[in-house]
Formats: sequence, C-alpha cells, structure tokens
Amino acid sequence: MSAQSVKSARIIRCLILPGLLALGATPLSAQDDAARTAETEKLMLLSRRAESSMDGPYTLTRAWPTLQPGQTWGAAIGLIPDDTGGLWMLFRSEPPINYINTDGQITKSFGQGMIVQAHGFCMDRDGNLWAGDSGPFGDDPTTAGRGFQMHKFSSEGKHLLSLGQAGVSRAGTDTFIGPTACALMPDGNIVIADGHWPRPSNAQQDGDRLVVITPAGEFVREVGRMGAGPGEFMGPHALAYDAQGRLYVADRSNNRIQILDQNLNFVDDWRHFGRPSGITVLADGTMVVADSESGARLGGPSIAPEGGGSVTRNPGFQVGIRIGRTNGSLQYYIPGTRPEGMAADNLGNIFAGLTGGCDASPSGGCLQKWVRQ
Repeated sequence: MSAQSVKSARIIRCLILPGLLALGATPLSAQDDAARTAETEKLMLLSRRAESSMDGPYTLTRAWPTLQPGQTWGAAIGLIPDDTGGLWMLFRSEPPINYINTDGQITKSFGQGMIVQAHGFCMDRDGNLWAGDSGPFGDDPTTAGRGFQMHKFSSEGKHLLSLGQAGVSRAGTDTFIGPTACALMPDGNIVIADGHWPRPSNAQQDGDRLVVITPAGEFVREVGRMGAGPGEFMGPHALAYDAQGRLYVADRSNNRIQILDQNLNFVDDWRHFGRPSGITVLADGTMVVADSESGARLGGPSIAPEGGGSVTRNPGFQVGIRIGRTNGSLQYYIPGTRPEGMAADNLGNIFAGLTGGCDASPSGGCLQKWVRQ
C-alpha cells in the first residue's frame, strides 16, 4: 500500500469511527463477547435436554438389530421399511446395503466398496434400490476420484447403473454436488436432493437443488437454487411424499420443512419441527421428523440463518423425533435421541438412524426401533 493510500485510509477511519460511536455501534468488549458465549451455551444445553412434557407413547426396542459376524456399526443414514416390522438399511459401514427382518436379523447385504459417504436411499416402482453417495464432508485426498453419485441396485444386489461423475462435485445434468436423499414421485420418476453442508473446498459452493430423473437414470429437470426464499434450498437433506402428491423437503440448513405441490412449486414452509435431518410421511397423514443438529456447532454457508463458518445452528430448539400430521399439527415427541435417518411403517414402528452416540444407545448400535404402546 502506498503512503498516499495509508493516509487516505486513516482519514476515512477518522471520519467514520466517530459517527459509528455516536450511533452506539461500539465494538463488542471482551465482557460482551463472554456474555454472548454464555447465553449460547445455555441454548445449546436446552437443545440437548433429554426430558419433555409432551406426550411420547413410544418404547425403544433393546438389542435390535443384530449385525452379521464381521460387520461393524456405522451411521444408519437410509431406511426403507417394508410394513412387516423389518426394513432395508443403508449405513456407513460394509457392506452398506442390508435387509433386516422383523426379528432384527440381516438376511441380505451388498454394495461392498462402492460408497464413500452413504447418503440418500429410496426404492422405485420395480423394487430397485437407489443408494446415494454425497462424497466426503471435507477435504479428503484419500477419496479422490470417488463419491458424489447415485447407485441403482436390484433387490438381490445386482448393480444396475451409477449416475454422476465419480469424484466430481458440481450441479450439472450428469453430475451432482452431493446427493443426500431421494424419493419416488407419483409419476414414477425419482427426485433427488442435491447439496450437503458442510462440503469439500473443491466442491461447488452453491447450486443446492432438487433433481428429477427417470427410473432409467435420464435427467429430466432441476428445481430450485441455493437460498432461503420460497422454493430455494440450503442443504436439502430428506424427502417424503404425502397421499396428495405433495413433497416435503427437509431444508436443513434453512431450519425448515418446505412443502411443494405435484409440480414442485412452493406451497408453504414450517419451522416448528426443528432443524430437520430426516422426514417420513405415512398414507394416513402421519409425519415423523428427526432433528439431530439443533444446538450443534457446525459448518455452513455464509448465507445460512446463523451465518457462515462453524457456529451453533438453530440454538435452543430441542433435538429428537417429532410426530405430527401433514396439516402441520404436532402430536408426540421422543426426546433424548439425535437421529438423521428417519422412517416409519404402517404398523406403528418408528425407525431412527443415528450418526453418533451409537455405543450408548440401548438398541446396541446406530439403528433404533421405537414401538408405539
């Protein structure tokens, strides 16, 4: 910087600073900063409290399920119940795709070595399974050339196709930023939530969207863009349809659920279900939402409600499972758990997939089965 530039900068500071002080815009003192930190810590504790006065008529099934010999637990991120009391599970371990029967026994496993970071799981009309790979959450040279894809398997484990370019994080017609969820659309196509936060530095830092593909894997269209407005998304993390064909999007980094019509146009947004990581909707209008991140210090984009960098997200809102209706009402609440994976069946079971604290769960691992009493 030249001597003239330095002199100019000093003059500007001399002119602006007194005005700011006159307006009361004094810099935060160390005492102010400490007080703010203390209040944030109080909100974080509120978010993690394990008690609630809300009704919660559910009991956790202990020691369910049982892994096969040689398997170890990883985060249970994708769950597809079959209405027999069992379900398909996508988890961050090997093999990543597993079928668990009602007794908690794994009878099928496949997908070994194909997925970097499991994210997103759905079934099409033909019973084929779509498993997402969001790629790493940060810079990881060991995963170079892998991730950021969707993989299609038959229910017997045959690999049918892969979409996206391995190792490329970009919003395109043949690439993904980082798929996190998928759902079967009323017309038989598949909609994919694209854009996880946090993400690697070499990933596209905007472009969060929904992507529509055919069951054959052909690109149809993309919907939305990164933002906080109607029909915009910031880290869309879960998808579910109701009986009327409306799509519920867990727009996680915006701390809301967005509701879209059959043409994927904005209808409404709800913020009373917390910071949604997982969502499922049953045919009778029951809606189950998992909040795993409220009160947590996490990275995010600069335009996020709480700001960018590693900050406390949605502070004060209590984590857990909220059970309500597609009319927006809340009925029940299960505190003391922090699932990301979320599913329910028509028998009254709720399946919750943990990404942390698995060793402390009475279920014996990262998958919890809650039974209605």
